[in-house]
Amino acid sequence: MTKEQWETAEQNLLQSSYCIVKLQADGYTLSLQKQRYKMQLFIAVYVDGEIRGEWLTEDCEIRRKFFQKSKHSLLSRKEQEKLKRERKAVRELVLDQSVYYSYSPYWSSFRSLKRHLCQNCTDIALYEEVEA
Repeated sequence: MTKEQWETAEQNLLQSSYCIVKLQADGYTLSLQKQRYKMQLFIAVYVDGEIRGEWLTEDCEIRRKFFQKSKHSLLSRKEQEKLKRERKAVRELVLDQSVYYSYSPYWSSFRSLKRHLCQNCTDIALYEEVEA
């Protein structure tokens, strides 16, 4: 996609809460829609018109290409502070084993979504824009 097409897609998506921007990415049709989730506005990514729960829990191509990856720790801040006093090898081992990742179809920023798509997809094209 050209820079102008990305700007058009972003403007259309962020201007109206009823606009759906569709992209064609590596053979999938992505529908980007602004939605409210937990009192914040996010960009929801629908792959071929749907979001499946199995994509969030099982490792697959769709999850890696289109969903946002978040890193979480099993340790509280207090426990992490206590680890700072440990030897470096022990600290790194515990921190590596106390991490898990989650995936979400919701993006808080169009810029981060665009960056992720450009890094993970080889062919991206503006499909169509539809007023709902």
